Amino acid sequence: MIVVIGELTASGSAQEARPEGLAAAVAHGATAEGGQVELVSRIGDDPVGDALLLAIAAEGIGHVATLRDAARGTPLVPSADEPVDLAAGETEDMAPDAGPGGPELDGADVALALSYLQEYGVIVVAHPSPSVLAEAGRAAAWASAHLVVLARPTDEADANDGSGEVPADALVLVADGSATGVATTVGRYAAAVDAGTTPVDAFAAAFDGLDAI
Repeated sequence: MIVVIGELTASGSAQEARPEGLAAAVAHGATAEGGQVELVSRIGDDPVGDALLLAIAAEGIGHVATLRDAARGTPLVPSADEPVDLAAGETEDMAPDAGPGGPELDGADVALALSYLQEYGVIVVAHPSPSVLAEAGRAAAWASAHLVVLARPTDEADANDGSGEVPADALVLVADGSATGVATTVGRYAAAVDAGTTPVDAFAAAFDGLDAI
């Protein structure tokens, strides 16, 4: 099984929300290759979050370890043809769920979510905070799982600082938030490794021409 850890946003409408972001792209790429995926994330306990879970399930992505947050709404970026529903006196940039700023994962969330899961062979973590990265590293070591980290360009040094948070054999790639093509390829790589292909061979097949750090 492949565990994908990362924050989600939604696009579309509150009734037909679609998952967006690096974690969603990784999960999509892995399931497209036949991988069994569980998504560890945190979304609002709201109608957008409900619609997002339905969309995730429709793609065959597991969400038993996706946490709900009653205090913060699920970020929703409306499509160009979707009107933003504004209350009296609001401007568009004041509308709830009109953009980023939703629930955030921390290490305690990841530890709780992973307690629901067993026998995972690959962990992929997208743009982790230090506490999430540390927890993912511990989980990978405990489960003898292969760890893949999609680091922000500004986090490259932190992901490779030798602190012990990232296992020596982890694959660390730098990807900004718009690099969904890279994330999808990471999903295909994760599916191959989970199916028994060695990381070296899976990397050669999936990342031809893409540099790892």
